[in-house]
Amino acid sequence: MLKERESLDRGIPSPCSSLGGLGPDVNCAGCGCRIHDRFYLLAVDRQWHAGCLKCCECKMPLDSELTCFARDGNIYCKEDYYRMFAVTKCGRCQTGIAANELVMRARDLVYHLHCFSCASCGIPLSKGDHFGMRDGLIYCRPHYSLLDFCDGNDPLDFMFRGRESPGFYPTASSQQQKGRPRKRKLAVEEPLPCGEIPVTMRMAATTLGKKILLRRKFQVQ
Repeated sequence: MLKERESLDRGIPSPCSSLGGLGPDVNCAGCGCRIHDRFYLLAVDRQWHAGCLKCCECKMPLDSELTCFARDGNIYCKEDYYRMFAVTKCGRCQTGIAANELVMRARDLVYHLHCFSCASCGIPLSKGDHFGMRDGLIYCRPHYSLLDFCDGNDPLDFMFRGRESPGFYPTASSQQQKGRPRKRKLAVEEPLPCGEIPVTMRMAATTLGKKILLRRKFQVQ
């Protein structure tokens, strides 16, 4: 931020001159008053005083956040947005899953690709891999068999019986079938449909006549 501020002080043309005639008459979308500050925030195509950009539910200031969330013209912090609009969360890290992310599904849970790994050894599990689930945690086949062994079950019996072992989920059927084999994919990489898109605060600057987008704040003449 300090470097950006120095660049503006050295006479680089103000971004306001290239933002469709905003000029000095810029009103804050939060309080409705004119913005006289040197910097203001831009979110959902509206201008805000740094202190006026707040979550409409909990009133938490968002001027120091990298992103905020918008819906029906209202601004939300991450926590309230997830709580109110039931954004799908990863079954492991419990953070939100973006609309354009590929996911892995197991039972009724959804995971980031990098979160779909064995809880014991951390090895990533891919589409087609065998895995087991216990208490909401994912295990690779060897470590799930070890859990069975510790519970008094025969690990070899687990390995051969496949789906007959409670909680075991092969991503492809291990039973012999007549005719053309058909795969069962319980863990599937697929885009997650979700209409909520995070709104990023940016800073516009103009260098050598070419507009470039930087993060965060905008200068007002």
